[in-house]
Amino acid sequence: MKHLNLITCEDLKKLASELYQLSKKEAEENNQEDILNAKQAAKLLDLSPATIYGKTHRNEIPFFKQGKKLLFSRAALINWLKKGENTLEDSTPTSAKSKAAEYLHQNRRF
Repeated sequence: MKHLNLITCEDLKKLASELYQLSKKEAEENNQEDILNAKQAAKLLDLSPATIYGKTHRNEIPFFKQGKKLLFSRAALINWLKKGENTLEDSTPTSAKSKAAEYLHQNRRF
């Protein structure tokens, strides 16, 4: 004889509530993991935290600040890695040098 498992309306409500809480908790954890601090960004990129701070100082890596906190978007860092180039090209020392050279060339005074 087969055993029938009957689920009551209350059981369904309880299960639905538990599933909702679990999915809500998982979504919060995923959102928190999308924003990284300098130490977490260093680990993701396999760099030292000092290198991360240096790259942010030179605008070589995508970052943002919240108050005094230096934060990074995981997606932006991964895109930066995939591109293999600086996403903030206008503020790199190389482009600054080329702009300065162009300005001096165009504004020569004899």
